[in-house]
Amino acid sequence: MSDKWENFLDKTFTLKEHEGKNKVIDLSEAIKRNVKPGMTLYLGERANALICGLIRQFRGSQPDFTMVMLFVMEQALNLVHCGLVKNIVTASCTEFFPTSAPSPIIRNAFKNNTIEIQNWSLCTLNQRLLAGALDVPFTPTNSIGDSSMAQENTETFCQIPDPFGSGKQINLMKALKPDIALIHGWASDPAGNTIVAPCVVSGEYTHGAKASKNGVIVTVENIVSTQFIREHSALVGIPAGIVNSVSLAPFGAHPQGMVTNYGINQFQPYAEDYEFTRERVRASRDTQDLDNWIKNWVLDCATHDEYLKKLGSERISFLEEKGNKKDWRDNLDINALSYSPEYNSREMMVIAAAKKTKELILKNNYDGVLCGIGTSGLPGWMAYYDLKKENYDVHLWIGSGIYGFSPCPGDPQLCSLPTIMSARMITNGLNAYGIFVGGNHKGKNMSILSAAQVDQYGNLNSTKISDTSYIIGSGGGNDASNANEVLVVIPQSARRFVPKVSYVTCPGDKMSAIVSDMGIFERINGEFILTSYFPNPKISDSQDIIKQIRENCGWELKISPQITETPPPSLEDLVLLRAFDPEGYFIGNE
Repeated sequence: MSDKWENFLDKTFTLKEHEGKNKVIDLSEAIKRNVKPGMTLYLGERANALICGLIRQFRGSQPDFTMVMLFVMEQALNLVHCGLVKNIVTASCTEFFPTSAPSPIIRNAFKNNTIEIQNWSLCTLNQRLLAGALDVPFTPTNSIGDSSMAQENTETFCQIPDPFGSGKQINLMKALKPDIALIHGWASDPAGNTIVAPCVVSGEYTHGAKASKNGVIVTVENIVSTQFIREHSALVGIPAGIVNSVSLAPFGAHPQGMVTNYGINQFQPYAEDYEFTRERVRASRDTQDLDNWIKNWVLDCATHDEYLKKLGSERISFLEEKGNKKDWRDNLDINALSYSPEYNSREMMVIAAAKKTKELILKNNYDGVLCGIGTSGLPGWMAYYDLKKENYDVHLWIGSGIYGFSPCPGDPQLCSLPTIMSARMITNGLNAYGIFVGGNHKGKNMSILSAAQVDQYGNLNSTKISDTSYIIGSGGGNDASNANEVLVVIPQSARRFVPKVSYVTCPGDKMSAIVSDMGIFERINGEFILTSYFPNPKISDSQDIIKQIRENCGWELKISPQITETPPPSLEDLVLLRAFDPEGYFIGNE
C-alpha cells in the first residue's frame, strides 16, 4: 500500500482530541443569547451560578418567567424575591438547612398572590418531563390520583378507564416541555457533551434538559477534551446536539455541593456550604435584609469569577477538603456527644418510630425502606443497625435514588458525603419513586413519612393550609405513599393532628401507624387508635398522660383497651441517635 493511501486512511479515521463546534462562551453572554422574557425555564438542581446570572440580567424588569424546578431552593428562591417569576411548576418550595422548612420568600409571595404554584410530586413532574422529552402528548402515573393535586391540575391531569380492560382508573398527565433548560454539571467538552452529577436532593436526571424545546444552557466545573468525553462516555447525560452553550463555572453549584465525582480525580468534589445557606435563610426573614444579601452576593459580583473571589480561597479550600472526607470519623466528634440517659420528646419519638419500623419490617419481610429527612429518616437509620445485629439485611432508600446506603454519623442531611458514598446504587428519583416504591416492586418496600398535618384517616398535608398559606409541597411524599405500607412520624399538637386536612398531599389508605412525640396510634378496623403512650418525666399518672394526648389531638381520641406504656429509650439507642444528629437539628438539644 502506498504512503498516499495510508495517509488518506490515517487522516480519515484518526480521532482528534478536540472535535465538534466550540460552544464555549461567557455565562452572562449565554443567558443574554438564550433567555427571553416570558419563557418557561427548567432550572436544574445545582444551577446556582446560572440563576445568579439571571438575577443580574433581569433584576428590575418583569420577565414573568415560569419556573419549572423539582425543588425550588437556594438561589432559585431569590428569583421569586426579585419578582422575576410569575408561575412555578414544582414538587416543593423549601428551605433545606438546617431543617426542611417553609421558605419565608415563598410564603409571602403566595400570600400576596404575586406567584402561582402548580403542585406536583417529584415522580409525576419527572414523568411529565420525560413525556416531553419523548414527544408523546401524555403519560400515565401511579401517583397523585387521590390527592388534592389531581383536583387542582384538571387542565393537565385526568383519569380514564384502563383501555386494556383491567377495570382500574388510569391517571394521565399532560407532557411538559419547557422553553429552555439551565443545567450545571461536572464537565463538558467545548461542543456540549455534558457529564452531570447525581442530584441527591431531588433525584433529578436529565429529562428536563431533554424536554426543553430550545435546548440547554450548560455550566460546568471543568471543560475537557473530546477524548476525555470518549473515555467517560457512559457518564454523559446530555449530548452536544441539544446544548446551546457551555460556560466554565467552577463552584457553580455553590452553596450546594458536588459530592460524587465517579472516582475521576480531575473532578474536585466540594461539600455543601451550610453556613452560607444559614446566612441566606436568616436574611430571608426580612425583606430589606434579603435585598442587602442579594446585593452583596449577587448584584455586586458582576461575574461568577467575582463571586468566587468574594467567597475567598480559604472558604473554597475548606469546602473542597470537606468534600473529600468520606470517612464518618471525619464528621463526628465523639467527645462532644451527650451520653446522658435523660432524653427529650423528639428523641423518644424517633426511637419509638425506629422500633416500630423494625417491627413492620420483620412482620412483613420487607426488603427496603424509603426514608425521608430528619424525623422521617432517622427511624429508618436506627432500625437498619438494630436489624443488622440480627443479621437481617434491609436496604435503605432516599427518594433521590441513593439506594442500599449505610447511614453514617455526624451529619443527618441528605447530602452527607460518607452516607452517599456508602450506597450500593446511585440512580434517580424516577427509579426510586416510580419503580421500586410505587411500581412493580412496591410489595417489598415500606416508607416513612412526616408532614405538617395528619388527620384521623391518615391523610397528610405538607402543601398548604389555605389559599394564602403555603407550606412546602409534596416533594416525594405522595410518591412514597404508594409503598406497600407507610409509617407516619409527626410531633403532636391539636394544630397538627386535625379532624380532616384541608389539602390532601398524601392519601392515607397505606398509613398503618402514626408515631407522635406522645404515643403510637395504629389503624384498627380503619380507625387510628392510641395503642401506646410514652412516659412523661413531668407526669406520673398514666391517666393524666392520656389526658394530655387527648387535648393535643384534634379528633375524638379512641384508646385501645389494651393500651401499654412504651418503655423509655436505652442509653445505647440515645447515643446512636445523637451520633446521627450531633447538632440536634432534628432531635433538639434539650
